[in-house]
Amino acid sequence: MIKKFTMVMLVTGLAACGGENSDSSTVTAAEPRLSTCFWNGPYVKENPAANFAYPDSGAAYWTAEYSLPEGATLKLDGEFPYSRYISYNSYRSDGSPADVIADNNIVPEQGAVNPFVNGNPRQGQHRGYQIEVAAGSVPEDRAENTLYDNAEEGKSILMYRIYVPDEGKGILGGVELPEVTVTTADGVTHTGDAACEQIDAQQKLVQIPRVPEEAYAQARQNNPARVPPIWQAIYNFQWGFECGFYYLCDTDPVRQVGWYANLDNQYMSSFLDKSIKPVVVIRGKIPATPKTLGGDEYFDTSEAQLRYWSICQNEYYSQRVEACLYDEQITINPDGKFTIVTSTEADRPENASEQCGVGFLPWPENGDGFSIEEGREDHADDALVIVRNMQPMNGFDQAIQDTQKPGDEAEVLGEYLPSIEYFTTEEFEALGCDAYNAL
Repeated sequence: MIKKFTMVMLVTGLAACGGENSDSSTVTAAEPRLSTCFWNGPYVKENPAANFAYPDSGAAYWTAEYSLPEGATLKLDGEFPYSRYISYNSYRSDGSPADVIADNNIVPEQGAVNPFVNGNPRQGQHRGYQIEVAAGSVPEDRAENTLYDNAEEGKSILMYRIYVPDEGKGILGGVELPEVTVTTADGVTHTGDAACEQIDAQQKLVQIPRVPEEAYAQARQNNPARVPPIWQAIYNFQWGFECGFYYLCDTDPVRQVGWYANLDNQYMSSFLDKSIKPVVVIRGKIPATPKTLGGDEYFDTSEAQLRYWSICQNEYYSQRVEACLYDEQITINPDGKFTIVTSTEADRPENASEQCGVGFLPWPENGDGFSIEEGREDHADDALVIVRNMQPMNGFDQAIQDTQKPGDEAEVLGEYLPSIEYFTTEEFEALGCDAYNAL
């Protein structure tokens, strides 16, 4: 059965978060703050101003943008959330990730337990940790509990992620946002607003580059959707654009995914066009992942192949996410496989339902979202489906991370590469409520 994942959103909080005019005073003292002078966000679908850069609706994101004075140090004190995963990434100016420190690599404070280490209890009360954000690039021998900021022109950008909070724990996973401490070169320590002032922390959303308007208008004269649809691992912005719209795919691209991607993830995507047929059926096998949504007592990756898997429907140009399904939300058949339908609500087959064991992803409301540019019209039939693979486990070599060159996705992923097929609504409904076996 598809488990409903509800992000507990406070309307007043979201309305006040992540913009230059954010005012966290609208969140009551009893509620966790959804932004601070350091952390901007949350970047989630429910916060429309922050729905860009292809976010995953199974996660929530916060960014920090600041300038660290010479000789100063920056530390973050947090508590491990009740969730599947957390991480901190630092970024280059082009939005590509430079460094990451993930939950299972963070040493907890004395007396606390890291709930993201295999076999550890997940529900303990002592959950504290501290990490340092150090200036510069990653050294050969990195220090414990340290993230390197890779600052360019004196500016640093960080992103904090929480994936799959336990049910009932809200988007922050039952804890507060990490607190910032800055110690200046003269040895004076600053916290809270004073720390933010010392590092000129920016209270605004990061800027995400899009394809230049005219370049996209020219490129979109070509339809990026293939028949049949194909999956392409994502390498970098330039290669993806040239391959998708000009079919220049047979090159040797460097894998440096932009859009403030997560270094613990790799991605593949497929362009779709509902004018071909209005229903798209995606079937495949999900690598084994740990189960956490229900508040499991222990963190168990003993049988896992990935930490997390998801599939999302997106608008290519605007970078908005329409909806996602992640591993624990998807009906898995006895042979380990799933069936997902994506279409508009109007074209949705009656048997594309939880009762019939079929997941459903709504088609992007605005197609490619080109109308985000004044005077432009959406290509309403377009969609971009993205699959994420997070942290492949040792011994599992069929993840997107294992692809090496364009076109090797089927060879590398094998049974974990989903099939994609176009149907009419009537064709899929004719399969009845056992569409999985009928196919």
